Amino acid sequence: MYSVGELARKANITVRTLHHYDQIGLLKPSGSTEGGHRLYSDEDVMRLEQISILKKMGLGLKAVREMLDSYGTDWLSCLEDQLRMVQREKEKLEELEGMLRVTIHSVQIEGTLNWNTMFQMIRLSQKDPAAKQRFIREHFTAEERKLLHKLPNLNKGDPLTVRWTEEVAQARAVMHEDPSSPAAQEVAARITTLALEAFAGNEALMNKYWELHGAEGNPMNLYPFEPELLEFLSAAFEYYDRNQTVHQAPAAPSLPAAEIGRN
Repeated sequence: MYSVGELARKANITVRTLHHYDQIGLLKPSGSTEGGHRLYSDEDVMRLEQISILKKMGLGLKAVREMLDSYGTDWLSCLEDQLRMVQREKEKLEELEGMLRVTIHSVQIEGTLNWNTMFQMIRLSQKDPAAKQRFIREHFTAEERKLLHKLPNLNKGDPLTVRWTEEVAQARAVMHEDPSSPAAQEVAARITTLALEAFAGNEALMNKYWELHGAEGNPMNLYPFEPELLEFLSAAFEYYDRNQTVHQAPAAPSLPAAEIGRN
């Protein structure tokens, strides 16, 4: 038998921890001295090692006690139940991470937290994902869908999305200037380059995407830009296109749309 101090040293934990385990019914000593001091058996040591392993797997003390007391030797069912719980928590954390990224990107674009925009984005993110997938399958080939999957997504922090937010923020900063001004045309040039990069140089797909962007019933979750910015971008790209010798730019704006929600 081990005294509380001996077991604490053996397990490299504190006496206070063992007292706490006793109080919550997680690890009760099998015996005691005549003076009432706790004594732990080899079976208690084994249970303490099990507790340590389960804690390292990320389980809280309540979950550890339920596993040890409720499942007996049926460890497979126990671990499968815990795995499902972890997966649910992971999904919740991923959803939270996505919303935080969306909010951060929105603040970077607009320079402040626009609550009206946030409400719109929340509504967009709650759309039926199956409807979006059906729409994409109906209008895009398998190869085109692979490219669409790589477009900027506000739930992510990839370099393309970061650049996208920077360029949109620049566009908003100059949107009250003449679309033909040098500042507006610099933004138009950079965004055109970024759009072509986002679509891997597939200008036909880029044009197709934007034609469908305005289609009635399109369920894709695109960032809700204010009409004034879209009008400015449309005029800036039209002027940019007239003054270039390259292929015609896509229907205004030639801006790779950032989605809200998972691809």
